[in-house]
Amino acid sequence: MATIAPPEFPPADHDLTRLGVRAAGVAAGIKASGKPDVALLVADAPLSVAGVFTQNLLAAAPVALCRAHLAASGGRMRALVVNSGNANACTGTQGEADAAAMAAQVAALVGCPVHEVLVCSTGVIGVPLPMERVRAGIAAAFAALSAEPVGGRAFLAAIQTTDAFGKEASEAAAGHVVAGVCKGAGMIQPDMATMLAFVGTDAAASPAALASVIGRLAARSFNAVHVDTHTSTNDTFLLFSRAGSGALAGEVLASVERVSRRLAWLIARDGEGATKVTTMTVRGAASDEAARAVAVHVASSALVRTALFGNDPNWGRFVSQVGNSRAVKSVAGLRCLLQGTVVFEGGGPTRFDRAALSQAMRGPDVSLEIELAEGHGEAVLLTADLGYEYVRINAEYTT
Repeated sequence: MATIAPPEFPPADHDLTRLGVRAAGVAAGIKASGKPDVALLVADAPLSVAGVFTQNLLAAAPVALCRAHLAASGGRMRALVVNSGNANACTGTQGEADAAAMAAQVAALVGCPVHEVLVCSTGVIGVPLPMERVRAGIAAAFAALSAEPVGGRAFLAAIQTTDAFGKEASEAAAGHVVAGVCKGAGMIQPDMATMLAFVGTDAAASPAALASVIGRLAARSFNAVHVDTHTSTNDTFLLFSRAGSGALAGEVLASVERVSRRLAWLIARDGEGATKVTTMTVRGAASDEAARAVAVHVASSALVRTALFGNDPNWGRFVSQVGNSRAVKSVAGLRCLLQGTVVFEGGGPTRFDRAALSQAMRGPDVSLEIELAEGHGEAVLLTADLGYEYVRINAEYTT
């Protein structure tokens, strides 16, 4: 069966280097493909930074290191090093030592305290890092650091694994720039952020201010992405800014949220063979938490997601999964809309043009709305459809 061509998106107007940092990405031989696999981001002065991470109990060594370094530095960062092709997860004490060694090497090159270096890894689980190649890659990336867009785009290329395309977004707001990149296509379940995401601004803020907003930002963006009900061991979302003493201005913060949501959309769109993104909105649940639980439960259904892939307005799959959710106590007021068309209400189907609705589902964005009558809880979830390509990719990719 022919593979599905990945979508094409134009580069963002601004890359990470527009934020006053230098960046690089090189091929160190970690990936058998020979593609770039070591990325480095360096600031000339400490940045303010906050992070949220995977809730998987088998969190990878670099996640543990990032948590410890953020606590030790008080939310300051001089450098970020990322390797792809190897997750350094489930690698025991050796993995912890390797993550620490990556941070120490970067700190020595940059000339900063080791706790101001953050480390991320992504790729195959359970395989020790080839540290000789990693060390050589870090040295090469440091030598290649650039404050020009070529550096930012090289950084983006080096953090990818099964990604079909690079994911970047940016905006200008209140005289400042917000820019971000991320990677992720599979092993995506909303339980933190998703895979690796780095969003920054050249506006100034304190670490405390960033920490106070990052949870809400994640909830509305990276934590609202669902691809395959599998939370990674390495999920990391870092938000950074120039060092300051206050909060981000309202316009800048709004821009940060929009950039984050765009990046999250791109992850769902790349969902390893996905052909569209379905924005699922649940309203009228007993609470926001209940609404989120309903959305995740519906998105977790292979039958729902294959119907979306097939452009099939099969409302029975959607509403029956709502009835399966333990977060729902009554379906008396259940209403379901697909692409704005009411397909179920009052306990039964409505009359609608099935062929026309199927045609409307063929675009890159599909809207699925679930309305209950149990309260004021609301949640939004982005999910990828499930097609042939997902099975092929994950059958061939070692995890």
